[in-house]
Amino acid sequence: MILADLLWHNVVHFADKPAIRLDGRELTYRQLAHNVEENMQTIGRHVRPGDRVGLWLQNSFAWVSSFLALNALGAVSVPINTRLTIAELQIILRDAQVSALITGGRYRGRNYSEEAATIPGAEADVMIIFQASDDCPASEWPTISNDRPKACAGPDIDDLLCVQYTSGTTATPKGVMLTNHAYMQTAAYVARCQRLTPSSRFVSAAPFFHCSGTMHAITVCLTVGCTLNSLSIWDPERFLDEVERHRCDVSHMVYYRDVLTLNVAHARARLATMRVSHSVGTPDYLLRIHDELGIDGISNIYGMTETAGQFTMWFPDDPLEQRISGNGRPQPGNRLRVGDPETGAPREPGALGEIQMKGPTVTPGYFNRPAATETAFTADGWLRSGDFGRIAADGHLVYVSRLKEIIRVGGENLAPAEVEQALLDICGVQLACVLGVPDARLDEVPVAVVVGANIVDWGMVVRELRRRLADFKVPKAIYVAQDLPMTATNRVQRAILKERIMQNELQRVA
Repeated sequence: MILADLLWHNVVHFADKPAIRLDGRELTYRQLAHNVEENMQTIGRHVRPGDRVGLWLQNSFAWVSSFLALNALGAVSVPINTRLTIAELQIILRDAQVSALITGGRYRGRNYSEEAATIPGAEADVMIIFQASDDCPASEWPTISNDRPKACAGPDIDDLLCVQYTSGTTATPKGVMLTNHAYMQTAAYVARCQRLTPSSRFVSAAPFFHCSGTMHAITVCLTVGCTLNSLSIWDPERFLDEVERHRCDVSHMVYYRDVLTLNVAHARARLATMRVSHSVGTPDYLLRIHDELGIDGISNIYGMTETAGQFTMWFPDDPLEQRISGNGRPQPGNRLRVGDPETGAPREPGALGEIQMKGPTVTPGYFNRPAATETAFTADGWLRSGDFGRIAADGHLVYVSRLKEIIRVGGENLAPAEVEQALLDICGVQLACVLGVPDARLDEVPVAVVVGANIVDWGMVVRELRRRLADFKVPKAIYVAQDLPMTATNRVQRAILKERIMQNELQRVA
């Protein structure tokens, strides 16, 4: 069984129910299936089973129908963040060895198809660029042929659904391989925990290019046959409009920090139908969502791209204290343990250590990265999360902190190494360290500290960073220092460096 089978099932049983609503428009399950079949005819002329195909466009009906059409054709989707620059896009296209790219037109000040057409080729092979649109059938989408590096077959995984790129501790993103089975099992678990049925009114602010969007928004709603109410652009007032207009009762990936900045009485009244939701944060923050916004079924969760999304969840009728202080139970078939952060060796129950996971929803590895795959798993096959936590006596997970150096800017992850390398390239400094500092709205934002800066045009440096990197990766401040605090093994002591920044001990230059 593949993901597209869920759509064909829903056409039989819920044909005239809205499958997805977006920006004031809606498609029934029957209409969505028709679009998918049209996409299969158009895309299928250029794409073979096993080919990787990039999806680089905003939330749209075309995104969903293309994703499902690729699955039905046996091709592998490569969702790509619309905030990435053309340079970052090229890295992913080259790494995934795509045979085609489905992109869009104008969106938020950019023209994606025009940008994609500028990608230089290296060999006499052809990449097809489809300019997708919700305003015309797939047979009328403009196409462009462009040179690209020659593709190779890639790993032989029959059930592969998508390659989802994620920031790691290296300077380049890695493609996480995820299967139909992992998505569908996780979606069934999410639906069970969130008490979803075909009559549920589900709303999600997740971008479809995230695992959160493809699994928890698209796949979960297909699993139960309910309607997905989505947003193409996040705006807290638009979110409240959707909830109030469609009487939504379950929500996913909502930026509640933004909602809490609105008039609380106004927001609470418009959220009157909301019963079940989740977020990630401190108990105090989650308690505010419960108390101020009136969402009784709020809970914390835990998961990552490498686990096809949610690995642990709560039920909405579990005790509130557990739901906001812990991170939930693993789904059936999956297992948790904690290990020594250095060696990976398992620790005794109740001890603090690195969170490790095993089970059918865990990725088989990174696309064409055998060394990275080997590093990500222990010798006995457990995925190393890079996060610090413990397993409570009843088996639920308690996340404590991160071991990895990933900076989480709102809903986006970035690897410091990528930004550090860009700084070294642009301004030729001796050392650069990028780290996260607290931010009231986004939890963390990146800042940079550089050593060995002589005469540097910092305005030019920031402009060049913005040209190379997505905006959430660009440091919000740059500081200069004489040296960096280092450990005996020559690693930057980031906690000490962060304290120096917070104490205003460093000179800010940008």
